[in-house]
This record gives sequence, structure tokens and C-alpha cells, in this order.
Amino acid sequence: MTHSPMFQRFVESVAGKGTQWREDVDMEALRALEDEERREAEELLMRRLDDNDTRAARALAEIKCRGAVAPMQKAYPNAKGRMKVAITLALRDLEVAPADPMIAEILRSGDLDGGVPAIAAARSMNTPEMVDALAWAALHHPDPNVRKSAGSILIYHSGATNDPLAWKQRPLYLPLGSEDLAVRRSAFREICKIASFPLELADTL
Repeated sequence: MTHSPMFQRFVESVAGKGTQWREDVDMEALRALEDEERREAEELLMRRLDDNDTRAARALAEIKCRGAVAPMQKAYPNAKGRMKVAITLALRDLEVAPADPMIAEILRSGDLDGGVPAIAAARSMNTPEMVDALAWAALHHPDPNVRKSAGSILIYHSGATNDPLAWKQRPLYLPLGSEDLAVRRSAFREICKIASFPLELADTL
């Protein structure tokens, strides 16, 4: 079968030819494909799921490819943390399952590869389950940047600020980056006061 220039363009983006395709694939080219070429393109993306290609999960969700649900679910258990986040968000966008429980689980796992994308996703998830995961992450996640971000999100989700980054409250959550657990617990107690969490939470997590 002779492929169209648009198909070739899409394949090159999946292969990462060009710096612009490090984080995304060519969605314009993908949407332009029809019939057999579209099926081939979707199959190519589905094969990339086992290679921890987060671009594939995002692209399949964006084009509402229901055929990708089972391959995503199959790839999930052995995926790296960053890919687990991408699959979780893709399955949410495909209306298969809510993302909050899985993002909370990834945060609680302490996975370094998935920590940053998980905390980024958590910023828009204000549920009791997520609050519990963020509280744990603020104190115990191995990535200091994740700990600090978790603290800022807890402040924002509490309604203490309208700023999603809680910029003015930085003195409260920056100490969460400390390697000293006692320093982190002290900072977390102050966050508990602002966020109206039980103070004992700082000592029981």
C-alpha cells in the first residue's frame, strides 16, 4: 500500500524526527487520515503504549479511540510512573474511569518517575481521597519538588487562596523540601492550621 504524504508526516512525528515531536505527535496529520491509514495510525500508537510513550496515550484519547482502551489497561501494570499518569488521564478522557483514585495511588507509591506528572494532575482534583494522598506526599514523597507542590496544592484546595500556585504562601510550603522530617512536620502543621486540617495529622502520617 502506498501511503499519503500526511501519513508519512504522522509516522515521522511518532518516530520523534524533529525536536517539536518530543512531547507530542502530529495531531493535525493524524486527524487528516482516513480509512485504512487512520486504522494503521491508531495501531501504531497502540503499539507505542508498551514503550512508555506518553504521547501515544494522549493522542489516542484526543481522537477518542475506544479501541485503545483495552491496550491501555493491559499496558498499565508494567508501565513506568509517568506513563501510568498518561494512561490514567487518557482513560478518564475516554470516560472509562475517574482519574482521581489512580493519581492518588501513584502519588502514594512514591514513584519518582510519576511524581511530577501526578502532582501536576492533582492540582485540578479536589477530593477527600486526593487530599489524603497530597498530605502523605507533602511529608513523605522522595522528590522534594513533589513535596513542596503537594503543600501548595493543599493550601489552594482548602480555599485559603485563589492562586492555584499559592505563591504568597511559599514560606509555608517551601520547608517541605527539607531532608529533615522534623522540619517538614513543623511546616505541615502550619499548613494544617491554614487549611483547617486536624493538627495531629502532621504527627500521624
